[in-house]
Amino acid sequence: MTEKDRKEMTREELEAYFFEHTADEDIDPELLEMHREEKRGSVLRPILMILIIVLVGSVISDWTDEVTYFFHPSEPIELGDIADFPVNRAEDPEWEPPVKHNTYVSVEGMPMRISRGGEYEFFRLIGGEFYVQREITDENYDPDRRLPTRAEVLGMTGAGDRFRYEGTGRLVSMAAAPGRYRSLKDHHYERYGTRFCEDYTERQLDEIQRQRTEVLVGNWAARYENATAEEREEQGLTPAPTEEEIAGVLGRNPLCVNAYLIQDGQSPRTFWRYVVFCGVLALLMLFSAGRLVLWFRDWFR
Repeated sequence: MTEKDRKEMTREELEAYFFEHTADEDIDPELLEMHREEKRGSVLRPILMILIIVLVGSVISDWTDEVTYFFHPSEPIELGDIADFPVNRAEDPEWEPPVKHNTYVSVEGMPMRISRGGEYEFFRLIGGEFYVQREITDENYDPDRRLPTRAEVLGMTGAGDRFRYEGTGRLVSMAAAPGRYRSLKDHHYERYGTRFCEDYTERQLDEIQRQRTEVLVGNWAARYENATAEEREEQGLTPAPTEEEIAGVLGRNPLCVNAYLIQDGQSPRTFWRYVVFCGVLALLMLFSAGRLVLWFRDWFR
């Protein structure tokens, strides 16, 4: 082989030529093993590549909903007025609102229970467990706006001049990512006693139901004992409630709720950054996987 031929050959071709034209007894085993270790590289390299793949895969997995939402149609799903939901359900017990996790919706309603945290304000819409997360701006912030009174919430009086919310945004189920909304849920539990179903097991809910039933039966019996004979007859009081009466009272205040959060102003196209970032991370993961395969190939040679 001439010097020119050697210069035109790749490293792999030179190695193959060397082993082909060298007798086995002329090869030093220690030098051969040193050559193989140098070619494979450090054993820390595959560990690092595996860690990169796991970490990048975890990040992409956490952003799956955001990437999926980017490809949602740009026309929002009309939910209408949340206050109409109880009416629709009363007219048709099988009626269900067109609610689906991670979708673009248009909604309106009467806010209550407003709280603020950082640059955002949060409020619940009357008629269902729908919470709105809205960025505080000069256009939508009004320190003098009037919240609904208890009588208005119960439908005992008209709406008056309280403000309404109308907007579009991303609707997500709090049960899909319970950890992200921990502070919001803790606030509503501590202040209003609202329990969110994803935070409780069936056994815990059964225990809460048992405790509430005991309190209801005890209060029912106390009211009967403290009433006069005339009051018992006029009000139809009984020593203990029936199962139907217990179910009716407890049904007006459910053990837990399945809640949704509406991220105001978040249209699908505003999530393009997640698509770009996930694309870059996916390329990094593929590159690391390819290098890992090559390392193992060299290891077993």
